Amino acid sequence: MQKVALILAGGYGSRLWPLSNESSPKQFSYFFGEGSMLFNTYQRTLKFFDEEDIFIISQSVFYDKIKEQLPHLPNKNLILEPYIRSTSAAITYANLYFQSFYEDDFLICAFPSDHIISNLDEFANCLDIAENSAVSLNAIMTLGVIPSYPETQYGYIHIDNTKNHEFFEKNVRYVKNFAEKPDKGTALRFIQSGDFVWNSGIFVFTSKTFWKELQINLPEFYKLFTELKSVMNTPSFARKLDHTYRSLPTVSFDNGILEKSKNVYCVLSKFEWSDLEGWDEVYRQTKKDTHNNFLNGEVIALQTEGSYILARDRMVATIGVKDLIIVETEKATLICKRGESEKVRKIIEYIRSKGIKDYL
Repeated sequence: MQKVALILAGGYGSRLWPLSNESSPKQFSYFFGEGSMLFNTYQRTLKFFDEEDIFIISQSVFYDKIKEQLPHLPNKNLILEPYIRSTSAAITYANLYFQSFYEDDFLICAFPSDHIISNLDEFANCLDIAENSAVSLNAIMTLGVIPSYPETQYGYIHIDNTKNHEFFEKNVRYVKNFAEKPDKGTALRFIQSGDFVWNSGIFVFTSKTFWKELQINLPEFYKLFTELKSVMNTPSFARKLDHTYRSLPTVSFDNGILEKSKNVYCVLSKFEWSDLEGWDEVYRQTKKDTHNNFLNGEVIALQTEGSYILARDRMVATIGVKDLIIVETEKATLICKRGESEKVRKIIEYIRSKGIKDYL
């Protein structure tokens, strides 16, 4: 069966403010040397898919950024949404878009644009199992990463380790339900039970399975996009697309379909993975110096330990501090204790409440 890669690149990544902001979200940012998150995701995807079968979906306002980072990407492989409506809309529109290029049924592998994945041999094996299972089981597949510590910033998947099926010996498990980001104690219980894995946000399904699940779980989306399909490749398509997106609620793929469906399976995965959900995770992923610091840019760090310091536009100098996250950008500077970076969202809420959106 023909397979297609879809890279989801339309979000804002507000937990990595101020480096990630509304004009330049985290997928376009450089965290670890050469290559933005989007560029690195695209290069990784090239190892498993033909170039002509890799598509990126994002907001139209990011067209220039995407072409700047991926200048050789054909325009036909860039799907542009008029507005951000989260991943349910993005995946549905992409599925509709693909029907202009692929006949009959085909396999879609959806990847976030801003994740870190290591051990690509293991990743390739898990992806292959997910692809075969999606076709044979007519199900939505997700890759669930076996947790190595009780992370509170990831979503979890509750799996059934008893329900037998043809892919059970391939480490495929039926999904009971999805759990939102837990507190520390709950995350620890999840790991100790052996019945929970991290939700990687990587999904595999056939086009026909997707439309069936969409009709059952998000009938309003199904109706609107079926109407949109009727004007595909006509002069009125752009206007109808704009109207469709204005009519759509903002619903994630997890909330809109996965959490409602009774037809979701998970491949237990051991590849190294991170979705860079916050600055503490960025620090965890970096290579530190002898003082356990990560310093990037014009930084002077005296008697400084265990800190992440990023200077983009001005020099940052510290004396006698430890366990800090400091992110200096042209728009704003963030200073917080390590272990507290998940509260960045409160700063975003405050800025919005005060109407000072220039800092976003």
